[in-house]
Order: sequence, then C-alpha cells, then structure tokens
Amino acid sequence: YRYHVENDPEVTDAMYTGLMDELYKIEQQHPSLITPNSPTQRVAGMPLEKFEKITHTVTQWSFHDAFNAKDIEDWQERNNKILEKKLGKRPTDITYSCELKIDGLHLVLTYVDGKLQTAATRGDGKVGENVTQNVRTIQTVPLTLKKPENIVVEGEAWLSKKILETINKKRAKKGEALFANPRNAAAGTIRQLDPKVVAERKLSFTTYDISAGDIPKNQSEELQKLHDLGFFTDSHWKVCKTVHEIMSFHKTWETKKETQPFLIDGLIIKVNQKKYQDLLGFTGKAPRWAIALKFPAEQGTTVIKD
Repeated sequence: YRYHVENDPEVTDAMYTGLMDELYKIEQQHPSLITPNSPTQRVAGMPLEKFEKITHTVTQWSFHDAFNAKDIEDWQERNNKILEKKLGKRPTDITYSCELKIDGLHLVLTYVDGKLQTAATRGDGKVGENVTQNVRTIQTVPLTLKKPENIVVEGEAWLSKKILETINKKRAKKGEALFANPRNAAAGTIRQLDPKVVAERKLSFTTYDISAGDIPKNQSEELQKLHDLGFFTDSHWKVCKTVHEIMSFHKTWETKKETQPFLIDGLIIKVNQKKYQDLLGFTGKAPRWAIALKFPAEQGTTVIKD
C-alpha cells in the first residue's frame, strides 16, 4: 500500500523484493497459509477462455458534455429550476466538486466485508464483463479494505504515457500494431484473457465514486473516505462555489494536463451535496447533477496527399 498507493515506500526496492521472495517460499512450503489476499496471488490464475457477463447492482451512467462557461451556466440554471420546483426555493449553499477527467477504462468494483468480490467493465451500463482476475493484478486496487465494508466503487483503469512508450517499442520490434493512445492500451490490456500479460503492463486504477454502500453526505467527503479505505485517489480535486471558479480551475488544468502520468480530457463537475444529487436524479443516459467539462480538442493540419 505504501509502495503503490502512497508512493512513499518505507523500505528499499531490494528489501521489498527480498520480503516478497521470503513470503513466496513460506507459502510454497506451507500452502495452507496462502490467503486469497496475499500479494503473491495478484498474478495467480490460468488464462481464461472467455469473459463471463456480470450484471451491475448499480446502473452505470455516462456524462453529458460541456465546452465553455455558457454550457456550465445553462446546466446550473436547469438544476436550479428543478430544485426550486422541489424545494419551493432555490438553494443558496450549492457547491461543486471539480475532478480531473482521467481518460481511461471505467471499472466497477464490488467489495463484500471489505474483500474484493468482483470487478467489471461498464458494458452497456446494465451488464459488463467480469474482469476480476485481471483487476486483481493491478497493484493500486486493494484486495482487502482497511474496514470490512460492503461497498461498490467506480474508477478508471489507466496506463501511464511512459509505460505505453515502452510497450509500443516492444510491439514495433515484433512487428505488431502499435497502441494509438494510453486509453486504447488500457482497454486492450483489461480484455486480455491471460492475467500474466495484464500484470506485466502495470496498469493503475484511480477510484472516484461510491455507488452503493455507506455514502457520505457530499462528494468531497466521499473522495476522502475512498482514500481512508485504502483506495488510490487523485488529489487534484477542488470544491468551487461559482461558475467563474470552475472555469478558472478548468483553465489551470488545460495548461497543466501534460504534467500527469495519465491522459486528462477535461474535468468532471459534480453538485457536491448528496441531498441535491438525490433530488436532481438522472436523465435517460446521465446524472443531472454531474457534467463533463471538456478541454478543446487538439487540432492539427491535415494534408491530403492522394
């Protein structure tokens, strides 16, 4: 946890490797001591023939997009009208949680009594693929939480830009097609039938939402709770009160987006308070209380040669 999540190891790499080797040898001599949550079991399991389907306990939604301040103002106004209708007046205390929109592969993890039970892709929002065996190899996914909670969490599996470079160099040498970007590589990796290949590619997983279980009363507390349970969370979020603050934060990250190891294609803006989220509810495809504020698309000149 300290090594992979906190990025603050208390031991040297040599000591870490030595301890893992010692643990492996003890387990070989005494198989009864092997637990499903032992770090040696992250790369366990035979290749699968195919992925089983898994039905989500909580429907998976996508987000509507916004591209500028006017889009955010219109979204805010729509929400205020709905809340005014339901509460008799417009709330004056709404705040907004602004988080980096990591461009990766959305996954849903279910824990029972604090132990990882299943991991699934989004699929069509109701049914996804069971990729538990592969997700167990991701070092930033806790196999056991710090508290024995029953909880469903959502997050993004991603591949760092640096690791993608290394993978593409190896693929080029073998004459294999290169991955176009880290997102494609992450999606292709999670769908590998051999978990050993997944382990070698060193995916990361950032958690950002609790969709079932004991959910705190606002999004900022939710992110803190996820961190306290042992999940890897992104620390670059901010609570804003106005559209001006949101757009200022957006502008900051538009210039800073290349500083992170993962791809960022915008911000996710959420009504911070759970009580207002519940009142706003969902449209056919997305939550009314959240919106994706995208960065401008990267542009270049295309020359038609033929």
